Amino acid sequence: MSEQQGRDTPPSFASEPSPVMEAGGRRAASASRWSLRGRGHRALGLVLILLAACMLFAWWLVHRWNHVFVDDARIAAHVVTVSSEVSGRVVRLPVVTGDHVSKGQLLAAIDQEDTTLEIRSLDAELAGLEARRRQLRAEQEMLRTQIASKVAAGLAQIASAEAAHEASKATLKRAGGSHERIRRLAQHKAMSQQEFENARAELEVARQQERVAASEIERARANLVVTRSEEAQMTVLEHRIEILEAQKAALRAQKQQKQADLGRREIRAEFDGIVATVFLEAGEYVSAGSRLLLYHDPARVWIDANVKETHFGRLRLGATASVKVDAYPGMKFSATVERLGGAATSLFALLPSPNPSGNFTKITQRLPIRLSVEQHEGLLRPGMMVELSIDVD
Repeated sequence: MSEQQGRDTPPSFASEPSPVMEAGGRRAASASRWSLRGRGHRALGLVLILLAACMLFAWWLVHRWNHVFVDDARIAAHVVTVSSEVSGRVVRLPVVTGDHVSKGQLLAAIDQEDTTLEIRSLDAELAGLEARRRQLRAEQEMLRTQIASKVAAGLAQIASAEAAHEASKATLKRAGGSHERIRRLAQHKAMSQQEFENARAELEVARQQERVAASEIERARANLVVTRSEEAQMTVLEHRIEILEAQKAALRAQKQQKQADLGRREIRAEFDGIVATVFLEAGEYVSAGSRLLLYHDPARVWIDANVKETHFGRLRLGATASVKVDAYPGMKFSATVERLGGAATSLFALLPSPNPSGNFTKITQRLPIRLSVEQHEGLLRPGMMVELSIDVD
């Protein structure tokens, strides 16, 4: 029995765990705990990532709702086309594309030789007319002096003739009285016939002298009329002087026109700016109206954009906008809405697309807006593409 019992009882080392088994169990338990902890960390990370994504998506939705985005806006400016007002050969062209120019600086010069010669010719004609005018004026003054002298002499002659006439009338009166007295005495034989004849002869002489004196008055008056008629020559000379003055005025007008033409042959900048492009080279011949160059003021720029009509109603004057310029990816600019267009851009299309009945396709229209933007060290150039984010909250 003891032998049977001994066979059925397992050895003592089989009933106790070995150190190797204990170590393996501990490692398995530790691995199980780390596995559970890793799965928890991964789950937490996924939750955090999902939460962050939700927050970003929510921010994106709010931002999209509170802003209108435009990705095809452009920088614009007053680009001035400089054209020639006269014809001629370009003798100077001191600017090239990209040059900075100041107000009053010479941009181009057109040949002035022909115009200068024409001005000199007009000056010579004006000098000739002025000399002729002075000559006529001198003749007029001389004639005025002569006429004044003749008139004075004529008046004096008339006065002298009138005085002589008065004297002759007095002599005639005395002779008539003496003749009448002698005639009466002769009738009474108190005077001789010879004395009577002498008295009658004296009376006749006095009458003749009175007639001569009267005729002298008429002759003096006639001479005065002739002298005064010479004053008409003064009027003729004055008219000739007026004609010369009119001719001088016409020549002066031509000279002013040529001087203006001369001034237009030097084309100068109207403001400080930058030359955008030059269309010709020095030495070329240009006609009136030919384009020479383009330039603009870099300090006066703005942004032109076209906004969908579905977003247009949300815009307000004075709304601020964030500006991203394609040329400067790392820089931010700010702008302000200053104008809202009054009509869709399609209204001004050169080739409008009518929609015949039964073949209508609705297309979202765009309306123009303008935003003021502050220039920054001349970085913003006309034509640059920009992206806008307009705040409509």
